[in-house]
Amino acid sequence: MSIHQTPASDRTRNLLLVAITLLLGILAIRPYIEPSRIVQAEARFDHVNVLSTGWMRNGRPGILLMDRRNGNVWYMGTQTEKGPGLSEPQFVLRVPFEKLDQAPAGQ
Repeated sequence: MSIHQTPASDRTRNLLLVAITLLLGILAIRPYIEPSRIVQAEARFDHVNVLSTGWMRNGRPGILLMDRRNGNVWYMGTQTEKGPGLSEPQFVLRVPFEKLDQAPAGQ
């Protein structure tokens, strides 16, 4: 067996390397040419944002939620008398979104 390779084996190797490079290039460019579709599930409560999962109220841990439709903020405790679970929502405050468009007072 000779250390030197024949021209045919050089051509074969080069052709194989070019084919691998082209296929990897196609795989790399594909997301830019044909981006994947973003799937968003239709949810009944898509207007609710979780503001905090570690909120404490009256010494009880809970979740702080905001309704984006009207700016209401709600607290739901994560501990009930029976043990772990969500308690009934309690109204905390209303965020006045309409005031965000107004200029600050004194300006």
